[in-house]
Amino acid sequence: MPLPENCHQNTDPLKLRRDGTNQEERLSRSLKPSHAPVNERTPAHGMLFARAFAAYLKFFDDDNTSATDWSVFFSHDISVRLAVAAIQNIDDYKSTIKSSLDFLNNLDNETRETDLINHLSYLFSCTGTLAKQLDILKEGLPGEEADPPVWLTLRTNLLNQIQNQLAPSLQKLIAWHKAGISLGVTHNASPSGELKILGVEASGFTANIESGFSSEWITDGSANWNSYAAAVVPDTSVYGNAAGTVFELANHVSTHNFFTAVLDQFLKVYARVIADAQNALESSFTSWDRHDPHYALFLGFLRLFEYASEEINSLTGRHLDFYFREILQLNERPATPPKAHLIAELAKQAVSHHFVKGDGFTAGKDALGKEVLFSNTSDLVANQAKVTALKSVYRHGNEPVGSGPGANMQSGRYYASPVSDSADGEGKKTEKDDLSWHPFTNKVYINGDLASIEMPEAESGFAIASHYLLLAGGERIITLLFNLGANSNTHTSDYKDDIVCLITGEKGWTEIETTEFGLVSGTQMRLTAKLSGADAAVVPYLAKTHGYGFETNLPLLMVKLKHRPDHLYIYNHFNELEVHQIQLTVNVQGLKTLAVSNDFGAIDSSKPFQPFGAMPVSGSSMIIGSAEVFQKSLASLTIRATWLENPDPYGSNIPNINFDFLNSGIWKPSSNPAVPVTTTSVVLTQNLNLPVKDEAYTGGNEIYSNESRQGYVKLRLDADFGQKSYQTDLLKYVRKDDEAGDPGAPPAGPFMNGLSMDYTASQTLVLNTADEDSFTGRSAYFFHLYPFGHAEEHAFLSTDLKTFLLPQFSFERNDVVQQSEAEFYIGITGLKPPQNLSLLFQVADGTANPLSLKPSPHLHLSFLSNNEWVAFGDNEITDQTEGMLKPGIITLAVPSKAMETNTLLPGGQHWIRIAVSGGTDAICRLLMVSAQAMLATFTDRDNDPALPATVLGAGTISKPEIPVAEIKKITQPFDSFGGKAAETPESFYTRVSERLRHKDRAITLWDYEHLVLDAFPEIYRVKCLNHTQYEPTENGEGIYRELAPGNVTIVTVPNKQFHNQRDPLRPYTSLGTLQEISAFLKARVSCFVRLHVRNPQFEEVNVNFKLKLYDGYDEGFYTSFLKEAITRFLSPWAFPGGESPSFGGKIYKSVLVDFVEEQPYVDYVTDFGMFHTIDGVQGTSDLNEIEGSRAVSILVSAPATRHGITVIHPAAEEIAAEQCNCES
Repeated sequence: MPLPENCHQNTDPLKLRRDGTNQEERLSRSLKPSHAPVNERTPAHGMLFARAFAAYLKFFDDDNTSATDWSVFFSHDISVRLAVAAIQNIDDYKSTIKSSLDFLNNLDNETRETDLINHLSYLFSCTGTLAKQLDILKEGLPGEEADPPVWLTLRTNLLNQIQNQLAPSLQKLIAWHKAGISLGVTHNASPSGELKILGVEASGFTANIESGFSSEWITDGSANWNSYAAAVVPDTSVYGNAAGTVFELANHVSTHNFFTAVLDQFLKVYARVIADAQNALESSFTSWDRHDPHYALFLGFLRLFEYASEEINSLTGRHLDFYFREILQLNERPATPPKAHLIAELAKQAVSHHFVKGDGFTAGKDALGKEVLFSNTSDLVANQAKVTALKSVYRHGNEPVGSGPGANMQSGRYYASPVSDSADGEGKKTEKDDLSWHPFTNKVYINGDLASIEMPEAESGFAIASHYLLLAGGERIITLLFNLGANSNTHTSDYKDDIVCLITGEKGWTEIETTEFGLVSGTQMRLTAKLSGADAAVVPYLAKTHGYGFETNLPLLMVKLKHRPDHLYIYNHFNELEVHQIQLTVNVQGLKTLAVSNDFGAIDSSKPFQPFGAMPVSGSSMIIGSAEVFQKSLASLTIRATWLENPDPYGSNIPNINFDFLNSGIWKPSSNPAVPVTTTSVVLTQNLNLPVKDEAYTGGNEIYSNESRQGYVKLRLDADFGQKSYQTDLLKYVRKDDEAGDPGAPPAGPFMNGLSMDYTASQTLVLNTADEDSFTGRSAYFFHLYPFGHAEEHAFLSTDLKTFLLPQFSFERNDVVQQSEAEFYIGITGLKPPQNLSLLFQVADGTANPLSLKPSPHLHLSFLSNNEWVAFGDNEITDQTEGMLKPGIITLAVPSKAMETNTLLPGGQHWIRIAVSGGTDAICRLLMVSAQAMLATFTDRDNDPALPATVLGAGTISKPEIPVAEIKKITQPFDSFGGKAAETPESFYTRVSERLRHKDRAITLWDYEHLVLDAFPEIYRVKCLNHTQYEPTENGEGIYRELAPGNVTIVTVPNKQFHNQRDPLRPYTSLGTLQEISAFLKARVSCFVRLHVRNPQFEEVNVNFKLKLYDGYDEGFYTSFLKEAITRFLSPWAFPGGESPSFGGKIYKSVLVDFVEEQPYVDYVTDFGMFHTIDGVQGTSDLNEIEGSRAVSILVSAPATRHGITVIHPAAEEIAAEQCNCES
């Protein structure tokens, strides 16, 4: 049965919709010691109780007559008046108002006219009663003449609020109430229930108005309140259409901004009065000395009774303590001592120093004046090793870089940073606030998208050094034919434009033309380059002139891969090609730099010359030598002559030229046939090995001498030019012998105008033979060109007996070769292996890409030995950084095999490599890499209890407790970390109660969430999804199944103090924390559970609309400002003071439109569109509401730059109105 296409994606329509649990929700009210107190009453309650109870007690005078009660003794003191306001619960008033408003706004109540009238009347009645009681409170407070006026703040504030705010509002209420009566929608009903306002039951609005108010409530200068109230004119404007139904009238007024604003105004004043009354009441206890004696005694009793109440109210806390501490024998977690990383620097004379576990280091004194001591947590033998260089190589993946046409052409491209701890990889100071840098790559993200990679492009390729490349002049063609091992490479294109060929010239490197580079068959590859006659001579390599540090004095051809922005980097096409042999062939035409001589001495062949002398005879010769030609194994040799005056022997016999080769100092005839002296070009193919000594010689051409042993060809005449015959014939002519004719001009040696050689030579480099004799007998060298150096390649030098065409960035793990995605090189000086090396990696917490999937194992560590990376054994590595996800020390046991005489990286240093095959972003950014590091922890010697939670700043720890001569200094480069104060009782109660419920096992949703929140206080919210499999990839794809039995997914949101380098709008939990949570839960879940701990899926909301700004507002500034405001509105957690994100939820377009329209600079908004982006794919539909697509989704704002705002200009308003289709 075939699998469905969406087997990795399904949703559960009946899933439980919930928001998870946050830290605030953990603490149960019943766990607070203040919960359910035996006596909840305060002295204010006691005063009011006494006042009420006094009314029930009869007072008997001296005549034993009961004419009144005891109220007069308990109701007139200023404290009891303040107590009335101080104990008010404003929530009762607020809920009554809200209940009536909700009723009036509910369409289901449209036909309930009587109830509608009652609820609208309740609103007037509650507000009127509040106004009346505030007036009574104000009048009952003495004026400023009281000394000291402890209630002056209350009275002054209340008086100002009445005059400036409440009086005008009450006038409006009177006008609206009169209009409501006339419309039949209000009356004088009081709210049902027991609502009391400032100690008085709410009464009808008209009754309160008719009872009269003080003069502060009169706003028009009327003589008295009654005339003022009677003169108020009814106002029906807030009721809308006067002919409407009761529901329409009541609903219109209850939703009218003017009406609700008045209600809000009274509510705010009420709340302010309560707060001021509470403060005034406390002041009346302590600062007012004019209480009546009997009432002062009563107040004294109430204040003393507070001590008894406090003691009896501790019953809940004592019960908790008894059960948790006595029965369960549990206690608060003790304080966690802080830790600090220290760097030791030894004195120059010290070779090493042994820091024993427990050695102390001083950190000043605490608040109690006691010395603070930190102790080493493990033994460390410090040495003189120091970190002196940090370099990195990075191979980019498939993530687009930027947005231009070449965004997708960076895949597989290599970058190399010669200075990793810099902003550009080349030494520029980092611009990060925390000065952090990435050990592998320097990616720059803007709004969550990769904008650029700030690293130099890597230089890589290969080079060949051979004396066959000594090419002084002429037309020169260099051909490299690579014989390859079996491979599956199908890239048969010509990649000549993707490489650059450089050859050693006199003044530096000379770039030469590449005419071919590519596969010619499945097992052969060819590179062809040429130099014209105009190109300079190829000279031996000289480090001072050419750089790179090659250890050779031979001419060198260097082939570098070219970085072309609009093309893919070709390294990945050829990096797996294994080279067995390289056939180097040079073809030269027109070589003129020759050593020429004849029987009479040296000849300057640059000028016309007589090759065989002025009077050639049989045996006359011309000797041609060339250090370039005759140090190569020749396949062919051509001698070309240009005659200024053609040879003209006397008579009919033309002399021939024979060819002799100098071999071991002896001229040996060759088998090449003789040619007439008039020949201008002769190809020699026989016995070419005689004059050749196939070994490097970098000296210049030398004229033949008796000391010469090889490297010369002699052109020897087998006859003269007829000089004797000419002399005989000349004598006959002079004697006028019979038949003797005029012999003419005497024969002379011919003149040459030019002499050159063409030749073809070939050499084979055998690279796949690990035989030592083959290696030591080599006369040519094959190098790999690395970003920071080079290395000779040969099977003899390689442990795997392989030689590749291109440098390899790989490592072997479990007998499997893995290609490195990135490599981080650490240069160490002063190391004398075998020694231990303790390296501090100070990471910037939480800076690893939270979307990355961290492999396990991830880091591969190795050291450089003879240009080969040798892996550290598992027993040679101690890693406290958890794969560079948290600050820590990596300790390496560097063996004696490690060398500092390497060429792959700069010499004079030992090199450590940290390589990864993937998950480059799953590494935190670094702040420092330093040697001689150790971890010290605080040792408590009855120090200040607050010290463990105190962060000790960098530099606090500066010296050992006991001075040691070998130690130059101790440095604390960064703040202490990990310290925690002892657990608070509140946290203790919460933890224990949760422990009793989940029993340290994760079974239910509640268990998972509360376990995580307790163990990881840096997590704010946790959501557990049962039978859900969530395994996203970095590009947002992957598996999401809400119906996946056996799977449990945990999704976390960190506290607002999160710090994310990639996208501040998305509160990701750090990768290290996710791994810690996963490990923590796996120890507490069933063995059958497949656990997934992930970040939420953040889905963007972006808007696009047009707006008209009010005149005078800067268009550019306010459109950008509005974009930022929308972003803040949708993602408040990304800004200071914002609330935390939550799962689920909806965003309504109408809410966003209202938010935009409420901005003071916005006139109006049109064409408002709201769009939903999921997994980076923006939807095209304009939505009225947006909801997260999954149970793991959180809606966030798109970056401000992605919100589209078009400003409507005044000239376009008329056209826009004409085209409006809102009514179509």
